[in-house]
Amino acid sequence: MLPPGTTIRRANIDDLEMLRGIWRESRLPEHELEKRFTEFQLAVDASGWILGIIGLRFAGHEGQIHSLAVRRPELETELTAALWDRVHALADQHGAHRLWTRENGGFWSEAGFEAPTASASSEPPALFGPSSHWKILKLRDEPLKLIAAEEQLEAYLELERLKTNQLVRRGQLLKILATGFAAVIFATALGLLFVMMRRSRRPSPPP
Repeated sequence: MLPPGTTIRRANIDDLEMLRGIWRESRLPEHELEKRFTEFQLAVDASGWILGIIGLRFAGHEGQIHSLAVRRPELETELTAALWDRVHALADQHGAHRLWTRENGGFWSEAGFEAPTASASSEPPALFGPSSHWKILKLRDEPLKLIAAEEQLEAYLELERLKTNQLVRRGQLLKILATGFAAVIFATALGLLFVMMRRSRRPSPPP
């Protein structure tokens, strides 16, 4: 269980000095990460002491989890889980469809990360560094698949619209034909009535 009052939040400029200390302790590239300190999410206790950190950055719809460091080994599982929940929520808000990491440990396998396969793009964005020892987690369908699904749906809807228009035109044609047929019947009836009336008005021949 995490210490009472522990919160997870984004790093700010006031955290930089303490972050430098954690990076040194964990043998992380301090000078490189210092320029990107806003990528970090922090687990902070009630007194403001940083218990653990994790980095998250994006390249388009791809996200990279990096630089996990925990100061309380006895709380490593709990802190890692809390930090993971945070970055997972941020990735979802960002609209990321995949997350990449080089972090080791059973936690990441249990979270669903696995080695890239031939069925998925095995190359992370160049921004994330060399293409080796990566693990990947798919969050949602890739944009191309979503676009293809949307195109299929649009094609289906267009086909349904065409069918509806054909039925409407067919109904209109039948209505016109029915109206024309009724007009012919009416005209014929009027003609017969007129002929009958004329015949009834002719004078009878003398006896």
